[in-house]
Amino acid sequence: MRSAKVLLLLATWRISVAEDLSATGNKTYLEKRQEHEDSKMVGMKEEDVYLSHPHTAALDPEGKFHLSWAVDSEGKEITLEIAAETLGWLAFGFSPSEAVADVDLLTGWVDQEGVGHVQDRHGPGDKTPQMDDQQDWRLARASENDTHTLLVVTRDLSTCDDQDLPLLNTTKRLIYAYGTSDPANATSFEYLSAEATRGSRYLLLLQPPAPFPPSLEDARTWSLSQSLSLAKDQRDVHWCNIVRFPHLESQVHYVGFDMKHGQNSRKHLHHLTIWECTGDPNSAAYRQGRERLMHYASQQGHECYSSSMPLDYNSCNNPVIVWATGGEGEREPAHVGLPMVPEVGEYAFFLVEAHYDNSPMADSISVEWGIDVYYTDQLREFESASMFVGNTINFALVIPPGIDHWTTSGHCPAGCLLDGMPETGIKVYQVFLKAHALARSIRVRHFRDGKELPPLALDDYYDSNFQQAVRLQEERTVLPSDHITTECTYDSSGRSNATFSGYGALEELCLAVLSYYPRHTLVECTSSTYHDVLKEALGIKQLQNEQNLLVTSQSREPMDLLLPKRNTDFRAFVSGLAWSEVDLENLEERLSRGTHVARCMRRGGVPAQAIKLKTNYPDAAPYAPPEVACPRMLGQKTQHAGASSSVSAFSCILLAVPVLLAILWQ
Repeated sequence: MRSAKVLLLLATWRISVAEDLSATGNKTYLEKRQEHEDSKMVGMKEEDVYLSHPHTAALDPEGKFHLSWAVDSEGKEITLEIAAETLGWLAFGFSPSEAVADVDLLTGWVDQEGVGHVQDRHGPGDKTPQMDDQQDWRLARASENDTHTLLVVTRDLSTCDDQDLPLLNTTKRLIYAYGTSDPANATSFEYLSAEATRGSRYLLLLQPPAPFPPSLEDARTWSLSQSLSLAKDQRDVHWCNIVRFPHLESQVHYVGFDMKHGQNSRKHLHHLTIWECTGDPNSAAYRQGRERLMHYASQQGHECYSSSMPLDYNSCNNPVIVWATGGEGEREPAHVGLPMVPEVGEYAFFLVEAHYDNSPMADSISVEWGIDVYYTDQLREFESASMFVGNTINFALVIPPGIDHWTTSGHCPAGCLLDGMPETGIKVYQVFLKAHALARSIRVRHFRDGKELPPLALDDYYDSNFQQAVRLQEERTVLPSDHITTECTYDSSGRSNATFSGYGALEELCLAVLSYYPRHTLVECTSSTYHDVLKEALGIKQLQNEQNLLVTSQSREPMDLLLPKRNTDFRAFVSGLAWSEVDLENLEERLSRGTHVARCMRRGGVPAQAIKLKTNYPDAAPYAPPEVACPRMLGQKTQHAGASSSVSAFSCILLAVPVLLAILWQ
């Protein structure tokens, strides 16, 4: 009897499923997908299509291909307004890096009848990308005038389509192209035609908008500039000079900056840091130090980290502005400002550190640039500050040659964060990731109470040619008991010699700059491999002045250690290793995950109490990101409805049998 009931229920349920499937059985998957996409546009008025775009950029140097966009973080979608100076086709898309192996491309045009067409494509960038099985772009508006074609399109940030790239708040290489005539039909698109114009640019698409003061009454401008002539024997030049902030009558807040490029600066200016020069006002040497800074402000400057650089420069260690190639400027959130005046009636001094890269080794190259720094006397609600986290710039960062995946880490442990941080913690609102040419990914991991939280920042497609601060979608709280680990992954497969830590373009870094509030005294919280671990891993018996290696230097210049018994320096010894005989997996594990020693620095170059703190990875399970929720049909493949329906019905029956049996046999 029970068996009969089961069979009857199964038969009835299966008939019901068949009826439901037959209602849509005549529609292909793509037709059903289009219905799903069209439903998102229902009720949208024409004027609503043109959103108040908070972001805009010209993708090409001539400004002929223009992009404006808005991100709906709640709806998890992005709307793009694309305008190109052509009456033919245009293309816009994404690629993880300079490699052309994976391209996610939108192509579109407006035909002679004024009808817009868009296509979702994918494939290698050196061929015409093929049509996606799943079309994810929704066309909201298409138009042409006498000179331009305009498309307004919308797409989910994550389409659950393995032929698309998910859009995250990370570096993306944006691809653009346009041709002079429309395709003859939907299948005759010629992406690589000789008459087409193509190019790319790096951008962060998902940046939350930051307001800019609307008038000069709200923001004043402090303009700085620098010019330098590079000689052919200078591969890297770091130039430092002291500047005096002109305002002293009242406290003001820094609220943003814009770069002003001049002669050769886009090619030869690699990065720029403006450091606040601070000190202990209660110190007897403080007043004399300020007088010397006033004297240095009238000079042209000195080469950084050289014997000619005055020691007073080392008191300038609090980062205010960090810029690198590819960036254009920054804005502080409306509720945050960085105080610029140490005491009312007293001048503030800053160190401008500029890194010039003369890779072509050209002679007599003149480089000119400027920066407009914005500040206001309308003080913001919170005072901000910045802090370096990551791997200490010293002897211990070593990247073997000829390896396509090498990870380095740097820790900021609770013992450092406790120094001066309020019990309620700080709010991180922006992260600037910093590395050089070998870096492929950077991750700022966040640990608390034996758990790993979502990363503070993550860029799996890091490219040193585009370095822009990442404003967080939501501010993140960091408590004094937390632990922060910065991880960098490098690819040295194109190098035949080992790479070391340093400021030069051929050296490497693994750092992140956290912008946060409320302001406190810690400006650096980094770590490097403990020297005993380093010696054992590399087969070194002794290092010169080994007893002093844990003492944090006030200088930002990397140490150049000697191996006394071998009468050679550390870098020469490591470069001479027979790397083919080294167990690289074991070496990476020891240097990255072995014991580290922390470097904790306060403003003014003052070491914190936790100067000799040893640290390591916390004992915590790795963070697992939540699965992306997708509409049911997004997981289906393009196929005839009949085959899809029968498979789906049979799978559901198998899942339902145990449940029905359990109910009937109770």
